[in-house]
Order: sequence, then structure tokens, then C-alpha cells
Amino acid sequence: MERVRTIIVDDEPKILNRLIRIVQSCGDEWEIVGTFSDGKEAYDAISQQSLSFDLLLTDVQMPEMDGLKLIHSLREDNRMFESIIISGYDQFSYLQTAMRQGASNYLLKPINKGQMAAELEDMKVKIEKKREEEKGIKELEHKASELDYAKQIQFLSQVYMSEPNEEERNEWLQLFGDKRHHLLYLSIDQNIKQSLSKDLNTWIRMVNKDVEAVFRSCLSNWDTSIPANTWLWKDDLFSFWLLVANSKGKDVLPPIEDMVAILKEKVKKETSNTISIAIGNRFFTLDEFIQNKKKLEALMQNRIVFGSNKVFWLNKIDMDEEKGEKGISNDLLKDVQQIIYSLENGTKQQIIEALEQYFKKIHHLKSARAIEEAVQLLGIRIVNRWIELDGFREKRELFIEVLTLTKNTANFYQLTDKIRNWVFDAMELIDQVKENETDPIYKAKMYINEHLGESITIKIIAQHVYMSPTYFSHYFKEQTGETVLDYITKCRLKKAQEMLETTDSKIYDISLLLGYQDTKYFSRLFRQWYGYSPSQYRENFNKTYNKNMNR
Repeated sequence: MERVRTIIVDDEPKILNRLIRIVQSCGDEWEIVGTFSDGKEAYDAISQQSLSFDLLLTDVQMPEMDGLKLIHSLREDNRMFESIIISGYDQFSYLQTAMRQGASNYLLKPINKGQMAAELEDMKVKIEKKREEEKGIKELEHKASELDYAKQIQFLSQVYMSEPNEEERNEWLQLFGDKRHHLLYLSIDQNIKQSLSKDLNTWIRMVNKDVEAVFRSCLSNWDTSIPANTWLWKDDLFSFWLLVANSKGKDVLPPIEDMVAILKEKVKKETSNTISIAIGNRFFTLDEFIQNKKKLEALMQNRIVFGSNKVFWLNKIDMDEEKGEKGISNDLLKDVQQIIYSLENGTKQQIIEALEQYFKKIHHLKSARAIEEAVQLLGIRIVNRWIELDGFREKRELFIEVLTLTKNTANFYQLTDKIRNWVFDAMELIDQVKENETDPIYKAKMYINEHLGESITIKIIAQHVYMSPTYFSHYFKEQTGETVLDYITKCRLKKAQEMLETTDSKIYDISLLLGYQDTKYFSRLFRQWYGYSPSQYRENFNKTYNKNMNR
């Protein structure tokens, strides 16, 4: 890890040596690149030797150039650094000037070792964070200098589904070269309830802006150990395309998988929407790009069968497979739901019995395609439930295994054994998640009580305990006997009661501290719960309290 380069300036040798020892005691992450007894000496050395440093520790009062002048002069040279002023003067004018010059902190003599060490640790965190930010900016600037991004996006946006001509193929080579490419189709799962709750056009603009911001944030955090270029562009009102290219030998799929997992989670947490993603095969040419684009659009239609908020891999689904009898009947759906219910609430014997009913149904299906669809339905429904329990973390291996359960199977009875074993493996995963999961009601109540003064919504609390808002509301009421909003109100008013009894705070201030911007509404609510207005309650409490004290 890169060390924090530090310069120390103080005209008192004892203090200078003490500062050196404190910095050195903070560990190998610190490096002292210069020590000086005056601001001018420090400035000249930094300028002449082009000293690179991250942190400046400097006294204020020094003979030729004081610490504030030193900081000002270095800032005028466009140097970027953090600084801590050390002074024996507890005067506001010094502090005010130090802050104007960009000092990060102002400490008074005598120097307290513990306080200084803590301040240095804060500076280290701040410097490391800034380094990471600068690194990301430089990488983006480097990419922008190498690629005419706008021209490439324009070309990608205008590619038609028809066979390209030679001119278009040549332009592809000029813009993208012969790199290895992967294409991703990202589609927002349309939330009809949300879209109807506001002006439709406003909602569309908002959701597009928010989701695109999440996309770009995730792309900016791409795993730099596997260099790649990325292009993101809109397809329609609810869809985006993402092209990923790399030319080196490392496989680009692992960072794509990592990014997709983070992307799905962040979109859901930060925008209250979900996305489905279709991922294509590796390709090199414009013709292959167009073929991937067609197949991914068709692949996205699997949401109709598998539901939303999913990742579909083109190389795991045969798009050209003959369409046969569909194996998903209402009776079959009921059997699948019974298996899932037994997995979560029943015994192993009950799971076996539910599976036997399911096997009887699929045994009467007339085509391999129908059986495969029925098996995939069971597997994907179980995977979906496990994902919900495991906090939105998706295991690609589990999904792949579901899709391949019907492959290389000699007969139906062998297939039932494979399904049975897979279901029991899934049961173990679900049990592990349940055993390790903290009580969501406890977590929710803790969160509510720690954020009474903020805008608390069911959606925010549900995100905190990794549940959907609807399910969380139902679960909370079922477990506690009261609604989430009633509990929030109860906690706030209980806190208000406590503040009325123990403080002299104004009713208006108490209202604001507990998240109520409208004091009249707060007073009306308080009266509904306690039978008195806040001021009447305080008056009655004080009378009773004083009466008891005088007994």
C-alpha cells in the first residue's frame, strides 16, 4: 500500500522531534519526506526538490515564514495536500485564517499524543480515499483520450438488425478493432404500480436517470486487474445496451458476473426498481454483434416464463431449440408451490411427498421439452426464493445446475433422483441462510429507534432488513400485532413524552427532532394518543411532579 508522505515544520526542536516520533509510531504506512525549522526553509526545499507529499504538519508562528503563509504559498503553486496547523495560540482569528487557507485541522499545544495519533489516522483515511478517487478519474480520462467515445456510441446506436455492408464492417474495425466483445441487454422491469402513481412521463424520466446513474457508477468501479473498455447506450424507454471489450488474455466474464450482481442489488436498493439482464456470447465482428443483439432481445422474453429481476445467459439457453408442448399447467404450478412451501416449513418427509406428486405430473408429459420446462420452473422458483432469503445475492452455479438437470440423463427415474438430490441441496442452503439470519423484526425496530428524527418509510426499513416493502409490512404486522407506521408513531410519541418530561425544549423543536415538520400535526397526533396536547401534558406532568416533590 502506498505510504502517506508527510512533511513536518516547527521552529522548536523538542516539538519537532516529538512530532517525528508520533508520526513514526503510527506504523509503516507513514513516511516522513522532510523536516524543517521554518516555513521558508520548507517552501524552498519543496519547490527546488519538487518534493511530493500528502500531509503537512506545521507550526503557526515561525521566524521567516509562518505556517499560514507556507500553506498559502504552496496552494498558489497548485499543490494538493492535507494540512494540520499546530499552534500555541487559542485565538479565533488564527483558526479562521487557517481554515481559509485550506487547513484540514487546527490543534493546540502542548501536543497530546493520543489526539495527534487519532488525527493522523483520520488524515490517512481521507488521503487514501482521495487517492482512490483520483485513480478512477485518471483511468476515465485515459480511456477518453484513446477512444472517440461519442462516435462509437453513435455507431452502436444506429446499427440495424439487417446484414451489414462492407463499409459498415470496415467502420466497426476502425472503431472497435479485433478485440473480444461481450454484449449485455439491460432492461428495467416495468413497475406498473409505480408508473401509475405519478405522471407517466415524469416517472419514465426519473427511473431512466436513476437507473442509468447506477449503471455508470458500477462501470466506474470496474475491476482494473482485467482491463476492459465499456460502452453504455439507451435502446428504448426501459432498456440499455452495454458492450464490454478486452484484448488481453484474461477472461472478462468474472468481472462481468461481479458487476451484474452489484448492479442488480444497487438498482433495487437505490431506485426501488429491478432489472433483468441478458448476457451474450463472446464475439469479434459486426455480423456477430448483430446476431448477439437479436438473440439477446429474444432471450429477454424469458421474463414471461421465469419472472423479472433475473440474469439470462445466452450460452445456457438454446434459442433454436424446437418449441414443443408446454409443460406448465395450473396443477403443476400448485405442485411446485407445495414443494417450496414444504422446503421452508415442512419436514424432509413432507418434501419427499410433495416431490412425488410433482413427479407424477411430469411423468405424463408428452415431450422432453415440456419436461425440461417443468424441471426448470421448479428449479428457478426455488432459486428465486433462496435469493430472496439470501439478501439478493445470486449464485450463478445454482442457476446453471437447474438448466442442466435434464441433460445427459438416461431415463425418467434417473431424472427424478437428480431432481431430488438438487432439491435437498437447495434445502440445505435455505436452512443455512435461516440459521445465520439476524431477526428482521429486531433489526427493523433498532433502525426505527435510531432514526426517529429522519424520514422513515416502509421501503427504507424493508431495504435495511433485505425484504420487499409489501412482504415486510405483512411480516411485521404478523409478528408484532401492529403496523409498521403505528410502531414508528408510537416510538416517536414515546420519545416526545420523554422529552416533555425531562427537557425544556420548545414544542416546535421537539416536533422537528422527531421528524414532524408540521407542529400542528404533531400536536394533534399527540393529543390523539395521550388525550392532551403536548403543552397540556407538560403542564400536568410538572404539576404532578412538583406536588410529589413537596410531599
